[in-house]
Amino acid sequence: MVQKRKKFLNASGWVALVLVPILVFLSVFVFFNFIGRPYIIHGQSMFPTLHDGDRVYVNTYRGDDKPSRGDIVVLKNVAGLDDLLIKRVIATGGDSIKIDKNKIVVNGTDTYTNSNHGSEVIYSKVIPENYIYVMGDNESVSYDSRSFGFVPCDRVVGKAIFVFWPLSDFRIF
Repeated sequence: MVQKRKKFLNASGWVALVLVPILVFLSVFVFFNFIGRPYIIHGQSMFPTLHDGDRVYVNTYRGDDKPSRGDIVVLKNVAGLDDLLIKRVIATGGDSIKIDKNKIVVNGTDTYTNSNHGSEVIYSKVIPENYIYVMGDNESVSYDSRSFGFVPCDRVVGKAIFVFWPLSDFRIF
């Protein structure tokens, strides 16, 4: 029986048996460490788009890449927090934003609900270059730019590409 296995796995078979797992491991290592990373969602600020405990794959921004309006991004070192935040970009550098007590209007057309933070202040600003304005999709419980202001682009880790776990929540953004 041992002789049959030796005949079945000749030299090229042994090479494949050793190399295939190594190549798979290296591919996964490169994919997660140089292209992007997985992150776990904590909290309800992005509900219904993302749920507490969802695992998302985030593509890292490199070089001159900058977030665009509508991107779901992971932020680091925002407002003195050590925790990472995940939010949606609603305005980028050069966009005008008008905040009313119950709505936020970007460039005069895109309107978002503003039901939290109870601010009666009405103001209009232009987002500085290399900054973004972010909000959670569940805006009534989200800690976002309405509280901590504009976010420098160098604090953006990357863009969420897809939810990969649990499989029932799988979706591509």
